[in-house]
Amino acid sequence: MIALLPLLTSVPLVAQDAEAQKKFVGTWEAKWKDKVICTLRLNAGEHISGEMEACNINADANGDLQEPESTGHSDPPSPILNAKLEGDMLRFEMKDDDDVLKFEMKLLGDGRAEVRILDSPVPIKPIHFDRK
Repeated sequence: MIALLPLLTSVPLVAQDAEAQKKFVGTWEAKWKDKVICTLRLNAGEHISGEMEACNINADANGDLQEPESTGHSDPPSPILNAKLEGDMLRFEMKDDDDVLKFEMKLLGDGRAEVRILDSPVPIKPIHFDRK
């Protein structure tokens, strides 16, 4: 009976993790003047996973979003790495060439969130995302 205790106590954690993941799972978009500037797709699983695509984030010296530069081509999606759920916060990383960027995604309400780039060389204000 004592040997089963660790298994029984971990069941609510798994259910809780699945419930927490549901809040984040889906396709999220950041827009600047009705133009999508970044897409984040999150998937449930043993650990939350996903990818970022077509992120063209430009900010002025105050950290406010600016009109994105037109690149003429789209890079392939980049997988998110080391995703960790902490309540209404998802922390993750993304590899950008030789650099690793760190992000925090905080839920603001149903289908709304903000993403912070934690180690950006230029401070950028939180970027608002809406779930599609």
